[in-house]
Amino acid sequence: MFGMGFMEIFLVLIVAVIALGPEKLPTAAVDIAKFFKKIKGGIDEAKSTIDSELHISELKEETTKIKTSMNVNRLASLELEDLLNDDEPKKEQPKKIKNNPMDEV
Repeated sequence: MFGMGFMEIFLVLIVAVIALGPEKLPTAAVDIAKFFKKIKGGIDEAKSTIDSELHISELKEETTKIKTSMNVNRLASLELEDLLNDDEPKKEQPKKIKNNPMDEV
């Protein structure tokens, strides 16, 4: 407990009995236990709040990845449509036939 050995705890108990007396010692022990319980509850609440906040940031990262993926897929589909449209037969314009110089002779 807090890096304290048996002798240190025993010394604290002796000082508490001398300072508080046998009448006040039980109520003081209960008050100290309640104080430590509140501190522990506060620490646990802070841990859960931090954990939920970190989880939210993970969700934001995942959402960004999904949005990026959707944009990439959309661009790929647009490029595919462009490629498919390029493959459609185009109306050929009539070619101009140049006069063959041999025909004129």
